[in-house]
Amino acid sequence: MTRPQGRSAGKSTGKFAGRRPAGGGLACLVVAAALVLGGCGITPTEVRDLGRPPVISYSPTWVTVYLVRQGRLEPARVPVVSDSVDNIVDTLFRAGKQPPKPGMTSELIGFNHYDSKTTRYSGASQRNDPAGEMGYRLNVVLTGEGTLSRLGIAQITCTVRQNKQESIWSVEITRLFPGTPESLGEHTCFEFRNLAAKGVRLPP
Repeated sequence: MTRPQGRSAGKSTGKFAGRRPAGGGLACLVVAAALVLGGCGITPTEVRDLGRPPVISYSPTWVTVYLVRQGRLEPARVPVVSDSVDNIVDTLFRAGKQPPKPGMTSELIGFNHYDSKTTRYSGASQRNDPAGEMGYRLNVVLTGEGTLSRLGIAQITCTVRQNKQESIWSVEITRLFPGTPESLGEHTCFEFRNLAAKGVRLPP
């Protein structure tokens, strides 16, 4: 007697034939991964906090500017972005509006730094400096009404000379506007030595 053709007893067919439940398969994979890691001597580690990422710190450049206390020149250390001539002169004018030390004032209030230009001396014979050295004259151009006092001229001249002694031999100051442009002369800090505060040694 022949058996009827059809499905074999106890054998699954169709879409899910040969598959195990999803939960069982996932569990097997986890166990297998643990065995592999353990067999290779690899121990899972926790995430470590290595602290804050590195931060680039900014260290400003410090220069000396000359402000006024009781009619005398007094130095003050102030930070600048760089020690370029323009930055130094700009910082001097700003420091007068917000003095770094109590009791300091400035004769530059009401004036603004407009521009600075350097010109090279054509020869050492123009100065009493050693032959072969090359120096520059700095022309500081400012704006503002009224007349800049001798003490204000000394502030600009001595501040530039203090920070640029090796390259700037003298400082020429010009008031551009309003009104007629006016030259305030060419100066070195030495000529203002009688304006120094007690115990202050001015640059040449």
